[in-house]
Amino acid sequence: MASSKQITNSIFKQLQKWNIDRAIDNSNDESNTRDALVRPFFDILGFKYMNDYQNEFVADMNGKKSRKVDIAFLFGKNSPSIIVECKRANVQLKDSHFRQLNEYAIDLPSVKVGIVTNGVVYDFYTKSGNTLNPKPFFSFDITDYDLSDIENLSLFEKSNLNFDLITEEAEETYFLEKFDSAFYKTLKNPSKETIKEIYHSMGGKKTSSKINSKIKSLINHISLRNASNRMLDEVASSSANGIITTEEEVKFFNIVKTILGLSNKFKNTELDRIQYKDYKNFFAIQVDDTRRKKVAILKYKSRKPVLEIGKDEIILDEVSVAEITKHKSKIINSAVSLLV
Repeated sequence: MASSKQITNSIFKQLQKWNIDRAIDNSNDESNTRDALVRPFFDILGFKYMNDYQNEFVADMNGKKSRKVDIAFLFGKNSPSIIVECKRANVQLKDSHFRQLNEYAIDLPSVKVGIVTNGVVYDFYTKSGNTLNPKPFFSFDITDYDLSDIENLSLFEKSNLNFDLITEEAEETYFLEKFDSAFYKTLKNPSKETIKEIYHSMGGKKTSSKINSKIKSLINHISLRNASNRMLDEVASSSANGIITTEEEVKFFNIVKTILGLSNKFKNTELDRIQYKDYKNFFAIQVDDTRRKKVAILKYKSRKPVLEIGKDEIILDEVSVAEITKHKSKIINSAVSLLV
């Protein structure tokens, strides 16, 4: 059985070989979207049409005869474990599409995962009780992804498919989302206990209606931004150089490391020597933690991301797999010249 890393690498390589722009151009209706985008996507995940899934699955649900599910994964059984609501490529996914999918999921107890897609974006939902959670726990865009996206997608690769693990990952995601929502609600409308705790931290003892009202009015976007800035300053001052590495910079590193990892020009021991270092004015991917051995640099000019490889400076539209892999030959050659 292939390892998670091998599965991730395989998915990445197949996505890179796929002429996605042409496939999108050929997806002018729902049927063509299935043929040009959805089926190749499921092929990459190891699923075979008719063997694992079928289109227009007829299910008599909740007293309604001959209702058709766009795509159903049966795996040789009579009832599906995964169902898919499919729209054409130029349609933006909406809540109404999810509600339609959820109706099917409610009436099909065997369903564990639901997917809404337009062939480009795939929103994955898991069940909570007999209904799907109203928010996707994972979305994958075939035109914009990074290594972590592919690692999440590998959960749905056929040989790696484990519904218990998928549910566990989804519950963790939903827990974090609930925390964010609860935290927002708590700050938007703070309870008397929250106000009392703040007042005690101010050195106060007994609150009053006047004090409660005053503190509540002070909990707003300005005070929260000030608190956030102070927390960021503390994080920066606690680090050796006061530099905070951004999520986009980590994404850049993951993309470059994946490009190098998929090349047959490097051994694993050589790849281990490639790390990142965040400097004050740029973010570098370098060999042996040596400033002289920079494989590639990410910096910003007029808020636009710039990829620097040797003496070449390339202005990027965004930090994405599609943008950076255009320059993979230069990145690989740069790493080859430094890993000596």
